[in-house]
Amino acid sequence: MRRPAIDRPAAAVLGLLLLAAAAAVLDWRFDLAGIWTRLDTAQVRDVVDADWFAWAALGAAVVLAVLALWWLLARLPRPAEGRVALSSTGSDRIDLDVRSVAPRLRADLDRVAPVDRTASRRTAVRGGQLIELRTHVDPRADGESLVNAAAGIAASVRTAFPDGEIAVRILVDGPKRPGRRRTPRVH
Repeated sequence: MRRPAIDRPAAAVLGLLLLAAAAAVLDWRFDLAGIWTRLDTAQVRDVVDADWFAWAALGAAVVLAVLALWWLLARLPRPAEGRVALSSTGSDRIDLDVRSVAPRLRADLDRVAPVDRTASRRTAVRGGQLIELRTHVDPRADGESLVNAAAGIAASVRTAFPDGEIAVRILVDGPKRPGRRRTPRVH
């Protein structure tokens, strides 16, 4: 899911505003900079001390919390649909279960490439789905065999799905770090 271009700048501006507001409240409470003793804040204190202010602040906090929750939930990645409609020339519609394609691609990559372990993830893209294969390279592997294996799998997916209903992305990480091994102590 692509996020709107405004998300990151809006989050940064909102974060800076919240930090500035928190700094102002702390300075107002403890008078760190000495500004509040020089300012006449009697009207502000009257409003804050009013009976209705606590309820209004609570209402504003609830509204802001609901908006923040909506913002976060609207940006959660949605699970990819399990089926993709293949284009056909006739009146018959063919649906492909993509969940069965991902394990096959993982097995093929493990079989033909010098990799240790492959995981897959499906995401919805325009007009189809993207299967992302993430794997760790075997420490003894050479670059040419990795490139050939990835190109072969990508070509087979393009051949099987020429209209781009399913695409594949192969991400190769460095070799897995061996687990922390304890060496026996010799006395």
